Amino acid sequence: MRSVYYRLFLVFLVLIGTNAPALAQTTQTKALLWEISGNGLQKPSYLFGTIHAICPENLNISRAVKAKLEQTQRLSLEVDMDAPNFMVELQQAALLPGDSTLSGSFSEADYKLLSEYFNQTLKIDLKQLDRMKPFMLHSMLLSQLTDCKAVSYEQSLMEMAQQQGKEVIGLESVGEQLGAIDVMPASVQTAMLIRMVSNMDEARVNYKKMVQLYMQQDLAGLDKLAREDYNENEYKLYEQAFLIGRNKRWVPVMEREARIQPTFFAVGAGHLSGNSGLLELLRERGYTVLPVQ
Repeated sequence: MRSVYYRLFLVFLVLIGTNAPALAQTTQTKALLWEISGNGLQKPSYLFGTIHAICPENLNISRAVKAKLEQTQRLSLEVDMDAPNFMVELQQAALLPGDSTLSGSFSEADYKLLSEYFNQTLKIDLKQLDRMKPFMLHSMLLSQLTDCKAVSYEQSLMEMAQQQGKEVIGLESVGEQLGAIDVMPASVQTAMLIRMVSNMDEARVNYKKMVQLYMQQDLAGLDKLAREDYNENEYKLYEQAFLIGRNKRWVPVMEREARIQPTFFAVGAGHLSGNSGLLELLRERGYTVLPVQ
């Protein structure tokens, strides 16, 4: 059940940078695994860009990733999936505030389109989900993007860490992570959901492109794909809500944890590059951040 939570973000897992100059180094060096050293760290920590949902045959945890996880003392994900209050926080954050309803968030025509799609394709009566935030419905559409039962790097890394007796921690709480949803106006959430349902064939094609680019460790290519998928307004809202704000909150946490013990950080690849990406923010704080091949 907990691995399903991470698949929620697949629809939005596209690498977003801010401009070409900021992407210069990552454009030249195709890498998902990076070493963080210097600035007083006794031993290096590592940062790995993940994709939150991928077909099992495409999930590839390289020797380098396994080796660096082995060398560190802890695994840090975006949130601690083993936290005792994980499911409670998730359920609370998924609900619309007050007396708001899902049906009241759409026009009559759009709600009919969405209802028919869920009923015909997923065999779900949308009335049963009337208290859910529009964004959360994306998690139920992920099965339509692939021909497989998707798995996540986070789940696999967590299982490896637990087998090694390592502590698993999180950079933020579930409430903080899903709170990013609330930064985006409901009208934008509903528009993106309707567009996805209306263009599922295109969504499947873009998903396959995204997976291919990820497997090639092509951060610049992922950035380009992201810009093609969003209109300008949505792009800015998404970038601020899901990337920039969270990255800036995470860096002090990463610094603190890396100073306590060497830590293997695993977060969505979309958080790595750009002027406000984790790689650049860590460099600005005085750390040496280099790719690991």
